Amino acid sequence: MADTLCIAAESTPLLPPSLRFLIFLCACLVASLAAGAATSVTEASSTRALAVARLAGDSLVARHTAMPSGGWAWRSAIQAPHYQTDRDVGAASVGEGLLAAYAVTGDARHLHAATEAGDYLLGVAEHVGDGVRWPDWADPSGDRSTTHYTSFDDGAAGISDYLWRLSEVTREPRFRQGALAGMRWLASQATGYPERCRWQWTDDPARSDAHHGVGMGQAGIVWALDAFADRTGDATFRRYARAGAAELRRLDADVADTGFLSGTAGLAGMFLERYAHDGDSRDLATARRLLARDDLPEEPGFELGVAGVAWVDLQAYRILGDGQYRESALRAGAWLRAAAIDGHAWAEQPGVEGSPVHVGLDSGTAGIGWVLHDLAQAGIEPALNHAAASAALDGLRAAARRDSLGAYWFENRTAGRNRLRAEPSWHWGAAGIAGFGARLAGWSGRGPGGQSIP
Repeated sequence: MADTLCIAAESTPLLPPSLRFLIFLCACLVASLAAGAATSVTEASSTRALAVARLAGDSLVARHTAMPSGGWAWRSAIQAPHYQTDRDVGAASVGEGLLAAYAVTGDARHLHAATEAGDYLLGVAEHVGDGVRWPDWADPSGDRSTTHYTSFDDGAAGISDYLWRLSEVTREPRFRQGALAGMRWLASQATGYPERCRWQWTDDPARSDAHHGVGMGQAGIVWALDAFADRTGDATFRRYARAGAAELRRLDADVADTGFLSGTAGLAGMFLERYAHDGDSRDLATARRLLARDDLPEEPGFELGVAGVAWVDLQAYRILGDGQYRESALRAGAWLRAAAIDGHAWAEQPGVEGSPVHVGLDSGTAGIGWVLHDLAQAGIEPALNHAAASAALDGLRAAARRDSLGAYWFENRTAGRNRLRAEPSWHWGAAGIAGFGARLAGWSGRGPGGQSIP
C-alpha cells in the first residue's frame, strides 16, 4: 500500500516539481503510518490470542487428577462422573489443547501436562494381539468401561493420532509405539479389506453401530489412516485408507446431514484430502458431488453447522483453486457474521429464545471464530473476518470466570443460566479455547475438528 501511494504521488506531472516532491513525502509518511498501524493491530491481536491460550492452558494444568495407573486425567462436566480417554471430552482431547498452548507459549508446564495425559492413555491401554485399544473411560477407582471405540472422536483413531503428535513434540518413543499399536488394532477391526472395508463403531459383537462421518465414523478413520501413511511411509495405512474411501464412495448418497461431524461437509473434506494424496479422480468427483449440496445447516457451529461447511469450502479452494468454493466460503462467512450476538457469540439456533450459546469449538464461539480467522488468512474479506475472529477471542476472554484454581468457562449459557462449569475438553471447553487462541497466535497444522491438515 505504501509503495502504491508513493508512486501515485510521484507520478503527478501537472504540478511543479517541488510541490510534487512535498506531496510524495507526505503520502509516503501517511502510508507508512497506516502500515505501522496495521502491524500494531496484528501484533495486538496476536498478543491477546497468546494470553487466551495461556489462560486456558494454565486452567487445564490446575484441574487435572493424578491417576493410579500413571499420568493425569480430567473429568468432563458433560460426561461426568467418569474420566474419559477420547478426543471428544477425554484425556486425548485435553492433551491436544495443551500441545496447542505449548506451541505458542513455550510453557514447560503445558508440555508436562500433555505428557501426563499421554502416560494416562498408555497406562489404561489394553493389549490385544499386536495392538492396543482404549476403554471409553477409566476411573481412579480402577473401574473402567468395557466399550472400545474405533472412531476419531471416540476411540482408537483419535487417541493414536494424539499420541503420535505427542511423540513428535516430546521425542519420547513410548508415545510413538503406543500410537502405532493403536492403529494396528484399528486395522484389525476392518472388514472387507482389501477391496472395500468398513469399521463398526465399537468392537462389541452384540452391537452393529456403524457411522460414516468424520467424528463418529469411517471418514475420520480414513483421514487418520492417511495421516499415518504420511508420517510413517507405511503403505499399509494408505491401502486401508483407499479401501475405506471405496466403501464410502458407495454410501455417500445415503448421507442426509450437511454438517462436518457426521454429514456431507466432513465427508467432502476427507475425500479432498484423499484426492490431494492420490490424485484419484473418483475421490475428486465424490468431493465435488458432496460439496454441491446447497441446503446449508440452520445453525452456525463448526461440527453441525455453517462454520464447518465454510471451512471445508475453504479447503476445497486451497486444494483445487476453484473460485466457486471461495465464493461459497465467502457467503458462509458473511452469514456467520450476521448471525453473531453482539458481534462475538452465537446461539445454537439463531433467533430461538433461550437457545444455548456455547463457548467451545464444537458448536460455539471458539470454532466459529477459528473459521472466520482462517477465511481472513486466505484473503476472503480479511478485514471483516479478522475483526469478527478478534471479537470472538475478546468475548471468550471476557467470559472467563475465576476460582481458587484459576480461570474456567461454563460450556454454555441457556435461557439465562450458565451450565456445565469448567468443562476441560477440546470440543466443548478449555482445551478447544486454548486451540483457538493458539491458532490466532500463529499455530497451525490442525483444523477445528482436530484433523491434521497441511
